[in-house]
Amino acid sequence: MPSEDQENTEQTPDQVFLSAALFELALAALALFLGWAIGPSARETIPELSVDELWPILSSILLGCAAAGPILLFVEIIRRIPWEPIRELERLTDDGMLRSLLRLRPLELIMVSLCAGIGEELLFRGWLMYWLANLIGLAEFSGGATSSLAIGIALVASSLVFGLFHPITKVYVILAALMGLYFGGLLLYTGNLLVPIAAHAAYDAVQLILTARNGQREVAQAA
Repeated sequence: MPSEDQENTEQTPDQVFLSAALFELALAALALFLGWAIGPSARETIPELSVDELWPILSSILLGCAAAGPILLFVEIIRRIPWEPIRELERLTDDGMLRSLLRLRPLELIMVSLCAGIGEELLFRGWLMYWLANLIGLAEFSGGATSSLAIGIALVASSLVFGLFHPITKVYVILAALMGLYFGGLLLYTGNLLVPIAAHAAYDAVQLILTARNGQREVAQAA
């Protein structure tokens, strides 16, 4: 049972929602700023928003949502492994920030997930991966021949950074890095950042909503 001091310092659901959404959107703003300041621009990987591009945009989003299926299945398989570091993932709901996040309504969780998909994919895939490829000096973001080696190294490196951006547990860092490889692969395969954005957002939304419902069920059973 939380102490009175813990209850007083916990954020309200509205504060949690705003904090989470603004943090993720700040990552998007950072990606756009870095693309403008030093290049390359993540906007180059996003289709132009116009009436003529409406179906390609919609199909990209649908493809991304479908692409969330394999990683949801992969994580579910991983969770069934009887290994203590994996069991730690099941106890992450005891973490203060995550516990507060899971108090949000399903629609709010979906909106936070969408912000996460936009912000993190713009930064780590849309900007960082191609910036690293340019830094290696073996590839150009546009207008030149792309080196498979440079892109491969940049994909792995940006995925490792993405994993380290989620330092919850060692296993979680590894899982996040593997997801980074998957999202980056989606971008390289489709050339469209909307696909990994939708996949990332759909994955986060499903996981958060299911985790929140499971937590509510456990509380009801314990009552």
